[in-house]
Amino acid sequence: MNTIHQVNVEVTEQEPLRRIWTYVGYDEPNYTYTERGRELLGKLGKLPDGPYFIRCHFLLCTGDGTGSPKWGSTNAYTEQDGKPVYDFTIIDRILDTYLECGCTPFVELGFMPEVLSAAPEDLVYASSTLGSAWAFPPKSYEKWQQLITKLAEHCLERYGLREVSRWYWELWNEPDLPYWRGTMEKFNQLYDYTEAGLHSILPQAYLGGPATCGPCNDKAAEYLEKFLEHCAHGINAITGTQGTRLDFISFHTKGGSYRKDSMVEKQTPSIQRLVAHVSKGLDILHTFPQFKGLEVVLSECDPDGWAAGSIQDNWNLQFRNTEYYASYLANTVCKLMDLGQGSSHRVDAMLTWAFQFEDREYFAGLRTLSTNGIDKPVLNVFRLLAKLGNQRLPFTSDGYRNPQIAAGPDLPETPPDLSGLATIDGSGIVGVFLSCHHDDWNQQTKSTVHLQIRNLTAHKYHLQQWLIDQTHANSFHKWTTLESPQQPSAEQLTLLKAAAQPQAISLGEYETEEGAISLELALKTHSVSLLEFMPLP
Repeated sequence: MNTIHQVNVEVTEQEPLRRIWTYVGYDEPNYTYTERGRELLGKLGKLPDGPYFIRCHFLLCTGDGTGSPKWGSTNAYTEQDGKPVYDFTIIDRILDTYLECGCTPFVELGFMPEVLSAAPEDLVYASSTLGSAWAFPPKSYEKWQQLITKLAEHCLERYGLREVSRWYWELWNEPDLPYWRGTMEKFNQLYDYTEAGLHSILPQAYLGGPATCGPCNDKAAEYLEKFLEHCAHGINAITGTQGTRLDFISFHTKGGSYRKDSMVEKQTPSIQRLVAHVSKGLDILHTFPQFKGLEVVLSECDPDGWAAGSIQDNWNLQFRNTEYYASYLANTVCKLMDLGQGSSHRVDAMLTWAFQFEDREYFAGLRTLSTNGIDKPVLNVFRLLAKLGNQRLPFTSDGYRNPQIAAGPDLPETPPDLSGLATIDGSGIVGVFLSCHHDDWNQQTKSTVHLQIRNLTAHKYHLQQWLIDQTHANSFHKWTTLESPQQPSAEQLTLLKAAAQPQAISLGEYETEEGAISLELALKTHSVSLLEFMPLP
């Protein structure tokens, strides 16, 4: 089946392009400074649309700094004879790596140090299992506040006010899940103590939360509402007065859910489900007019919610290796750019929860941007987005599907969605970013795109295309043609790294007719394309 789409771009009204996608995160803090971790952060740090903000879990957990899937530690806080001992050596190593690689910290303040945890004494601490001892409230909120104060003092002294004022600071992660083993009231109390400790040293610090799960879940919605209610009208646990300072609002959204099941049937993520969570969250925020204008940060925004699962756990996770993950991310960016536009709240940031894993098989199906140093197709979405100009142009596509009115995930007979963005830069280069996506990865159709750009100022343009699809900028496809080696040779590694990189495809020169250019191109379902129209003398 071939679908025909009409796309129009007007080089008329312009507005600054909001780069909502420059955020990445992961569970394992100690993977940050490994050879592969630094390599990947360096690739993000070199993208011209940065800085990229980097968030990780377990930043305050007790341990020796040995990383493993969904676990990590820094040993920032211990006690000797009941007195606090602070050691920020490993935290420094993490934050230094971000900055050295050209990235910016998104500091997630969690989880509970072992000696501070109010967990039962027989409950295991150093574990990736949700609800372990690191998930409990503190025995002493005053000591927790002092820990945050000392961390703020240390960062101010080490990195300087100008630098730390650029960072995001966020309390905890998904307190509506067993990441937090206290009540909502205890979490709100923790936020008050955190806010007091951080802002006593860094009044410029940008602190937010509550980093709850998708608001279509009733418990997550209730947590978000009660947290905002507390910050707006509640009694502050420190001052006894009404309300607590809140600088940005965060929650999470996923497009699907997977569990360990080797016999599970086919199950695909859904753009509609992801957007539904965001829409519900924005609806909740609209009921709090006092927070109008605060940034909304989706501090995890992904097709699914199980980063550490692999194809050995659930075969459906193979999609993470392929062009499907790339088109899903690109489509998500396009859908969220204008969600809530013109109202009191919009999406200001979407954080991709994906990094890399140590000592795992090539293309294991983990939610990662690279596998053993080989870039996956999804990483190239960031590379294409980074090429867009700083001024956004009007863009329309008759293939755009509004997920807010969709009844559910795409049906097999549903045509692929064609969404996009258009920009112009200071040199007059017009960029047209296109995402062709369908929820079902088995849909292998093609679309014919009729593109028209109006009101161009130059007479002649050179056109080049950057493309991500099954055979372009796709290391996984190359790996399969090499018979999926788990110990690739030096020659094979060279081929894989070359295949991973997007390449400019020259499509020739075009002359304008009455200030317009019209052309036709073909796109595969599950593809991402960037067209660059470069003016010629």
